[in-house]
Amino acid sequence: MKFRTYLETIAGVGIYPLVSLIIFFAFFVCLLLFVFRIDKKDLQNMESIPLKDGVVQKSLLSLLFLILLSSSAFAADDAEPIRAITGTELILYMFLGVLFFIAVLVVILLANAVSLLKQVSQNNAASVTTEPKVSWWKKFAGMSVMPGDDKQLLIEGHDYDGIQELDNRMPPWLQSLFLATIVIGLAYAAFYFSGMGDLQLAELDKEVAQAEIDKKAYMAKVGASMDENTVTLVTDAGTVDQGKTIFVEKCAACHAPDGGGSVGPNLTDGYWLHGAGINNIFKVIKYGVPEKGMISWEKQLSPTDIQKVASYVISLKGSKPATPKEPQGDLVQENGLAQTDK
Repeated sequence: MKFRTYLETIAGVGIYPLVSLIIFFAFFVCLLLFVFRIDKKDLQNMESIPLKDGVVQKSLLSLLFLILLSSSAFAADDAEPIRAITGTELILYMFLGVLFFIAVLVVILLANAVSLLKQVSQNNAASVTTEPKVSWWKKFAGMSVMPGDDKQLLIEGHDYDGIQELDNRMPPWLQSLFLATIVIGLAYAAFYFSGMGDLQLAELDKEVAQAEIDKKAYMAKVGASMDENTVTLVTDAGTVDQGKTIFVEKCAACHAPDGGGSVGPNLTDGYWLHGAGINNIFKVIKYGVPEKGMISWEKQLSPTDIQKVASYVISLKGSKPATPKEPQGDLVQENGLAQTDK
């Protein structure tokens, strides 16, 4: 059976009837509290109203609908094998059917109750002749005069082709908003034109100056202000090791991992093509030598990283690589440069 098959596929289906029972119990408890707290005058008005709501007909139609629904739900499917229903399943199906029938009855009773309450409210409105009280929020929203009481706002003599003019005042909320704009405007003018606040140009100048200060602080923090003129040699072993790591990753393809040179020149001897020292090496790494295939690393490495690599290159002087390349450039002595033709 389809309905039974669907139930078997639901995990923890046994808890749903208990949840439904709790919901209906809570509903009836609330309904009892409503009945006990209802006004006696409303009950008397309900007693005097003729009941022509067709409760019996609606109940019979609901019962018929329940029977048809149950028969269609429990219809056997030709494609599925039919097995015997256990006692527990039968009790579950009966319980679900009873709950559904109770739900239908509750809906019908609620519809009847709403209809009765509408009739009672209409009778009470017809019997009350006093002027209704208007809540404060309706007054604030500009609804202090109901549409049926707008005769008191008619302007005499302002009747044109059956169209009458009303003397409607501005709603309080709109008046408050208008007054608030005036107060804010006066406070704004007093604050800025008195000199306590900065005008737009003065505020812009202050923000630009502060931005320059923040920019310099940031550049100093990340080392972006360092260039070939201000760079200094780093001899700290940890920093030099960091430069070695960057060198092996970025520079070993052209200069060999030990700095002996391959496509690029040997970095371990005393010969230099573009000058020695931390400043010249920093400059070559930063801007590159495009005519000889040396790319610029300015966009890929920060100034601090370039400083580390340059310091490591200087530390390679005097080391003995496995396959050193022939010297290129000028030999740099301790007391200056000695020109050599290579």
